[in-house]
Amino acid sequence: MGIVLNNFLKSLIPPILLIKLFRLRGYVQFWEFKKLVAKNVKLKDIHKGERCFLLGSGPSIKKENLLSLKGEIVFALNNFYVHKDFAEIMSGNKPKYYMTAPIHPPQTDDEWLMWFKDMESKIPKDVNMLFGLSAYKKNIKYIFDKYEIFKREKINWYFSGISLDKSYKFKKRHIDLVNPIWSASTVSTYAILAAIYMGFSEIYLLGVDHNYICIDVESNFRFYKSSIHQNNEMSRIKNVKSDLLLNTAQTFFEKELIQKNCKNQKIYNCSQRSLLDMFKKIKLKDIIKLDENFK
Repeated sequence: MGIVLNNFLKSLIPPILLIKLFRLRGYVQFWEFKKLVAKNVKLKDIHKGERCFLLGSGPSIKKENLLSLKGEIVFALNNFYVHKDFAEIMSGNKPKYYMTAPIHPPQTDDEWLMWFKDMESKIPKDVNMLFGLSAYKKNIKYIFDKYEIFKREKINWYFSGISLDKSYKFKKRHIDLVNPIWSASTVSTYAILAAIYMGFSEIYLLGVDHNYICIDVESNFRFYKSSIHQNNEMSRIKNVKSDLLLNTAQTFFEKELIQKNCKNQKIYNCSQRSLLDMFKKIKLKDIIKLDENFK
């Protein structure tokens, strides 16, 4: 019903006004979770001056030896827990974070439940979790509360409610985790915003390829062939190549906003086959080599 209503509104309302209405709806929905999200104030600048590595699911990550990241602060994203070296990477004496985007159709409640239960069974208890909320009523917290899963202390919530288009004017409060933040097209954007909020001075991206438009088969989009929550997702929502182009354009727009407006952080793209060119490219092995030489 929500999707039908959104499509109906889009057919009647001018795009700029529609964006404003969606933002207003986001703010209204945010009030339900305001106290929950306010707890993120404890995360503000807690890693000031440190570096972190964001681990996405792009196919390029298969070519990387990630075991050296055991001694680094890491953000593992969405379905990364299926990686063969996940347990080793998430051990060590540095803080580890796991982050997922807000959930949405076409997946059913049962599919999301199965995914989160599987995730819960694989992720160590001492890992810090960051889960996304949005105006979607059957959100992650709804799933957790209904089925009594993920009952652990180290959970923080963020709320995505700021819609972006070319008319958007950057505001610092829109990327602060105690407020509604951007409704991003991908979890990697949310993770970069979280890392900025936490004060990291250097942010390294791995497996953040965003090269779907160069790949013809959906099962090759990621380092894994299939997953519980992404089973034939593109065909189920009837996405065609032009949809992938639009999604890629939105992803670029988000990253360009970050590159232009967040100058206190150095963001590097270590993803070998990534299309993102707004961040300086560097190879993971070169970072590790520099560390060894410095020691």
